[in-house]
Amino acid sequence: MNSKSINNVVDLPDSRLTVTDKPSIKKQSLPIHLSVLVICTDLNIQLELASQLSLIGNLNVEFTEKIPEQFSQFELVILVINDGKNICHQIIEKLSAKHMPTLLLGDGIDADIIRTAMHHHVLDIIPFKDIEQELFNTLTVSANDILKTKKVAPLISIINGKSGSGASFITACLGEISADLCQDEIALIDADLHYGTLADALNFKANYYLSDALNEINKLDNVAIKSMMTKRKNLSLLASKAYTQLDNEQNKSFEHLEQLLWKIKLNHDLVLADLSRGLDLLTLPLVLLSSQFLIVVQQNIVSLREAKALIQQLTEKMGVNKNTINIIVNRHSKKVTNITLEDIKKALLIDSVFYVSNNYQLASSCTDLGSPLAKLTENKIIHKEICTIIKKVFPIKVPEEKPNFFKKLFGGHHAT
Repeated sequence: MNSKSINNVVDLPDSRLTVTDKPSIKKQSLPIHLSVLVICTDLNIQLELASQLSLIGNLNVEFTEKIPEQFSQFELVILVINDGKNICHQIIEKLSAKHMPTLLLGDGIDADIIRTAMHHHVLDIIPFKDIEQELFNTLTVSANDILKTKKVAPLISIINGKSGSGASFITACLGEISADLCQDEIALIDADLHYGTLADALNFKANYYLSDALNEINKLDNVAIKSMMTKRKNLSLLASKAYTQLDNEQNKSFEHLEQLLWKIKLNHDLVLADLSRGLDLLTLPLVLLSSQFLIVVQQNIVSLREAKALIQQLTEKMGVNKNTINIIVNRHSKKVTNITLEDIKKALLIDSVFYVSNNYQLASSCTDLGSPLAKLTENKIIHKEICTIIKKVFPIKVPEEKPNFFKKLFGGHHAT
């Protein structure tokens, strides 16, 4: 099929895409997720601060009226000064003893408290009238200081262009082979809240799930984050229970998903998310935090039409840079001559197109037996194609293959 005719078939009417009724207020976002404890005894001030802090992205805030026994799960404490001179001295000293970055808020703060604060190197002292201008700047400085000391793993989302295109299979292959090729800590997140099949595909026996992690978010420190996931060597999986999205009570915990993602990103080298169900309000933070997207399609008009709608939603409605989108043509066959890889590139307006060959028997064996793809005897073609995707897209160091006659003759598996 020539490119002009396939574009005509794949093009979408304007009515096909959802139009947002009201433009949402764009949040200012911190460069890294911060968990902040606010110590404040005045309920009215708490409400005002909660409203102000809700406008900042990548920020999780908890309020308390007194300093808790344990506060190591927070990266920063905001202490609101409005009364209790002696108590304030004690709190500042206790926070300093635990090396907790601290920010003071208040008007007309007593000179003794200011001296104590300066002695213990508080980050800043901000009057209430300057909160709107100064608070975000101070939090950003604190976040950047933390960012300098940590390695943040990139998050790559694998999404079906159309339901059933094979995103879960591709995710399992990418995860397994990436872990085989390098020593990096690879984390997989099964965000298919309908079936949750990654554990079976990888032959992992999961005892802890995404829903459990969200319910226990405040208990998860760096050690717990790693130990909770099902693991084989350097490949970890946070599995999903089937039909999770049908539990309305459980769905409330998804408000903590962004916070959980940051904890996973800060404790691994690469994070892959299986979004085979496509875009979903519950899993939207995965999309917003992704640095790359792999959209899985097949060689048919319906698949390409749905993929084009997805790409338009991502780029036109959600602000995703088109350069971060890659296409994987799954179950590709050279026998299908009416839709070529070049046709797909032109129809979807995406330059980065890969393919994984059609081998139903091999794919079925991997899925049914939970067999690691890299260890199957009949894996050479698909293994090479997956390796090509990893080398081109993933920010990991992959050992170079020694060139041989066949490699020189046939080359790689990228469409460009």
